[in-house]
Amino acid sequence: MEAQLQSSVQFNSFANFSELSKSLVNEWVGIIDDAAKSDRPAAFALAGGTTPAPVYRELDQALANRSPSDVRLAATDERWVQDSDPQSNEGLFKQCLPLSYRKNWNLVSLKNAASTPEVAIEAINERLNQQLPQRFSAVLLGMGADGHIASLFPGAPVQADNLNCLAAVHPQTHQTRISLSLPRLLETEKIWLVITGNEKRQVLENALTTSLPITNLLKQAKCKIEVFWCP
Repeated sequence: MEAQLQSSVQFNSFANFSELSKSLVNEWVGIIDDAAKSDRPAAFALAGGTTPAPVYRELDQALANRSPSDVRLAATDERWVQDSDPQSNEGLFKQCLPLSYRKNWNLVSLKNAASTPEVAIEAINERLNQQLPQRFSAVLLGMGADGHIASLFPGAPVQADNLNCLAAVHPQTHQTRISLSLPRLLETEKIWLVITGNEKRQVLENALTTSLPITNLLKQAKCKIEVFWCP
């Protein structure tokens, strides 16, 4: 596979998701520790969904007994629902990081009280500019079998003017969402792409010959992309 992707992509294969989680969490904790030693914040954009949730739980355990640190957190995308809704990514973070959330994590929310993402976009963009002006330390992304990342879906825009975020609609469910734009996702020191199963691996292997959102990510990234894959 490495020959089919550009040299900036590192493909890591694991026997199971437990091994994948341990490897990713070890790297993650190192980034947080390095930032703390330099007295600077670490900042992450994280995907929601069931796939990365075990990684977040393992990270929570790893951070539970550590000293408080300044870690900024934003979702890569969010559904326009309350945190209490099972589909909320921001709610998922709070559920998966109970031991470290209040001590370490400073959430920069992609939501406000507006009725729709379209109404909220400019305010959320300003919030991101003020609270997350720096590059992300890392962006953790999943990928759908259709090649979508965050809530950037095939055939839909991946950015809106020069804003950090844009409104999105799921093509099947028509659920309204807000997503970081592709340019904002690419403003990072590294990208972690977490995928499972042979179907998604095949999508990734063929990405440079397609025109999917994952294709745009691979072609436009100016940083290292680490793929974490298991069957």
